[in-house]
Amino acid sequence: MFKKLISILLILIFLSSPIFAEAELSYKPYGKDEFPIWTMKLRRAESIFFGSLVLTLPITSLVWNLCENNGLITKIDSPMDKFLYQLGVASGLSLCISTADWIIGEFSSDN
Repeated sequence: MFKKLISILLILIFLSSPIFAEAELSYKPYGKDEFPIWTMKLRRAESIFFGSLVLTLPITSLVWNLCENNGLITKIDSPMDKFLYQLGVASGLSLCISTADWIIGEFSSDN
């Protein structure tokens, strides 16, 4: 009985939600001065950081394994520790890429 009651309540909630929704949505695009400049720069840095992390993590993993197999670094037994070290190196590289983009943007002549 309890399951039937819950099912009926959920169906009523899902069916009644379009009734209470706003009938006409008016889209207003963002203005140029709606957000401060620093938030747009932070968003760009965030996008570049996570976008480059997609590339730096596999490259770091490959180079890490090559160095480990050639005896340049000591082997780590725990796979989780190994991944965390690789993630730390890849995050540092992505941070360098993001910082370099910010520096280039600050000192470019078109500002």
